[in-house]
Amino acid sequence: MPRQRILVVEDHPDMNRFYDNLLRQLGRKTPLEYFLAKSVPEARRLMEKQAVDLIILDWMLPGTSGLDLLKEVRGRHEHKDILVIVVTAKGMAKDCAEALDAGADDFLSKPFNVDVLLARLRSLARRQERPWQAATPIECCGIRLDPSRGEVTAAGKPVHLHPKEMLLLEVFLRRPGVLHTAAALWERGWGFDSDNWEHILVSTISSLKKSLGPKKGELLECRRSLGYIFNP
Repeated sequence: MPRQRILVVEDHPDMNRFYDNLLRQLGRKTPLEYFLAKSVPEARRLMEKQAVDLIILDWMLPGTSGLDLLKEVRGRHEHKDILVIVVTAKGMAKDCAEALDAGADDFLSKPFNVDVLLARLRSLARRQERPWQAATPIECCGIRLDPSRGEVTAAGKPVHLHPKEMLLLEVFLRRPGVLHTAAALWERGWGFDSDNWEHILVSTISSLKKSLGPKKGELLECRRSLGYIFNP
């Protein structure tokens, strides 16, 4: 398993100590490095010097918010493979949707169970290995996905997708015309238990359809109570 480089962005002293202790113990069993930042400017400086695989990001930070940092990360090509889990005291469904729309790979409300956080981190780490990146490009109905480059075009125009959107698109393009249940898509893309899993999946697919544009996005259909299908 490759060494994971985790950046924690959290301003609360008690939470910082919690993450420090947790990741130090985890590092004795799993190859990882971790870095702690108390603000967005500090996180930016760390990311300029150090490659990062995964960010545990608090939403409510002094000055610039964690959500603003998330949008910055998603707007830079060199950071496209970084996975981000937003951890926050905000726990409403609309807050989860806002974080996912901004590009979060996962959302966890405070207070949270340590085992749940560890399960989320393991799930994200497994998906970061991205075995599909070695595959050849896929093209269907004018949508082209090059897994090795992490690039997508629709009708010849570049499309920017977040990691989870790209993973789901790869599933649909490899099996056009096949109905995928919501549960199967969740297991493929996330693989952990969550009370909000259906909302997260719907938000991610909605964002994927929007990114593909009205003509290409409408090829991805929801079959109520059955699942989703890419219908060429």
